[in-house]
Amino acid sequence: MASKKVKNFIIDTNVILYSPNCLETFDNNNIILPAVVLEEVDSFKKNLDLNGYNARSFIRIVEKYREEKEGDLLKGIKLDSGGTFTIRFQDEKTRGLIPAGFDLSKNDNIILATALQIKQDSKMETIIVSKDVNLRIKANAVGLDAEDYYHEKTTSFIDQSDDTLFVMDDYINTLYQEKELPIPDGVRRQDGEVFAPRMNEYFILKGEISPQKSALVRYVGNGNPLDGAFKLLHQNEPILGVTPANRKQIYLMDSLLDPDIDVVFAIGIAGTGKTLLALCAGLHSVLNDRYKRLVVTRSPIPMGRDLGYLPGNINEKLDPWLKPIYDNMEFIVYMMDKGRIEVKDEYLSKNQMHEATIDYLKASKMLEIEALTYIRGRTLMETFLVVDEAQNLSPHEIKTIITRAGINSKLVFTGDLKQIDNPYLNERDNGLVNASEKFTYARYKHASTIYLDKGERSRLATIAAEIL
Repeated sequence: MASKKVKNFIIDTNVILYSPNCLETFDNNNIILPAVVLEEVDSFKKNLDLNGYNARSFIRIVEKYREEKEGDLLKGIKLDSGGTFTIRFQDEKTRGLIPAGFDLSKNDNIILATALQIKQDSKMETIIVSKDVNLRIKANAVGLDAEDYYHEKTTSFIDQSDDTLFVMDDYINTLYQEKELPIPDGVRRQDGEVFAPRMNEYFILKGEISPQKSALVRYVGNGNPLDGAFKLLHQNEPILGVTPANRKQIYLMDSLLDPDIDVVFAIGIAGTGKTLLALCAGLHSVLNDRYKRLVVTRSPIPMGRDLGYLPGNINEKLDPWLKPIYDNMEFIVYMMDKGRIEVKDEYLSKNQMHEATIDYLKASKMLEIEALTYIRGRTLMETFLVVDEAQNLSPHEIKTIITRAGINSKLVFTGDLKQIDNPYLNERDNGLVNASEKFTYARYKHASTIYLDKGERSRLATIAAEIL
């Protein structure tokens, strides 16, 4: 078999900040880093946010290669992948290649000129790799190939097909008695697709003869999709006073409370109850001594200079970004104590009680609410971790968080794919979907993904999430 033709790949800064391990993902090709990109990466290294962390990680990787390979970065050093890595400085010829009308001082245009020069000198296929759509457009306009960074992009979006299955009526009757049964022959999907369940996928079973006869189940197995069982779910049981409002919420609560599931991905539009149920299940598990603490964080939370301009200590600076977490916690505490205390001014008393209860949980180390930056360096032992707004994390960032999990810990990632704020991520290319798919295709029996599609916040919020 003929070997693949070697190509030149010119790497943009945003690729490095997205995936600091990117150097090992280009096989045996030439990776060229314009010096202006290295300068841009250096400008991020002191940041306290995730970009700063990724910048420092990349710099350490380059230093490791520089020391171990004992090569010349200007001439190129060999990578473990078989390719070469080179840093390229601009010269007078480079600047002369910047097309007329392009700002000579802009780094993106210097990257374009560097790529043009490399293509002319090497006579090889030369490709700019960038997550910046505008740079890719400009590259094509001047005759260069350009592409997005595809290594960690999902190749097939997880199927969100109908969850309705039809089985024989007698099977449902027996399931209610036995609680768990092997998958029967003749299972039929309502949507006509082939029945090939993923690990811990949830379904509603309906009778072939009497469709009104139904049961909510989870597929449990150890490998072969058809060599598993259906496990009956407990339905509509309130947890800390909060009751799942629809069957998708019942699915989610089941995964959240099952100690045999280590990581849960809850994906859904705004108002579907993802965060509320995750916090409720986490607090319930801590209060019942299943875990020692509930740790809650959100992404993204501005750090570094953005927070430096705000008054107060670190907790006061973070408060605006953590407010949605506190709102959900206050609602849970309210539901826990609803109807228990007779007072004249119930509104005032309840507010005072909420604040005191949350402060007590924090003081007793049962509840920690903090910035995502501080999670990264920890080993989370006996912890129920909830990461909200996880759709704004890159695959590398979410991997960094998951690898923090220690003994007897559970990680829950919630996110809305319609509300991605990171300019270099999209509905299919983000850490939440990437991690969910990787665990799904690995058939890891301790992971679960639930899609929630019915808003429960209000009818206005639901229609807004759909049409706006």
